Amino acid sequence: MTKLKMELFSGGLYIPIQLWSVAENRYRRISLMLDTGASVTTISPEIFHQLGYEPTQVNSATITTASSVERVSQFMLQSIKLGDIELHNVEAYAHKFPEESFAIGVVGLNVLRQFDIQLLFSQNLIILDKIID
Repeated sequence: MTKLKMELFSGGLYIPIQLWSVAENRYRRISLMLDTGASVTTISPEIFHQLGYEPTQVNSATITTASSVERVSQFMLQSIKLGDIELHNVEAYAHKFPEESFAIGVVGLNVLRQFDIQLLFSQNLIILDKIID
């Protein structure tokens, strides 16, 4: 079980995560919006580039956003950490978020469904309990 400090900002619930950077051979900490409506974790193309992932080595997928249907690049993140829980080979999409959303990415159901989750708004905490396969 891991506890993460969550942050409410601009109508969204953000949590700190760490993404493996192939460029720097270390984890980089970022805050992503929690999105139970997103099937797959999605991150801005700029973040993927900073992490050292190359779009020429990826497949593409079609996603439906709130306003349109778009083609996105599909990546496989080597590793993602939520607190002390590490997940390997996590599918993710690269998508540019609208500026007014203030988001650089979302943690989608492909990650969230691996946990039992408690949201404790009175304490600004999210508790993640890894489901054993």
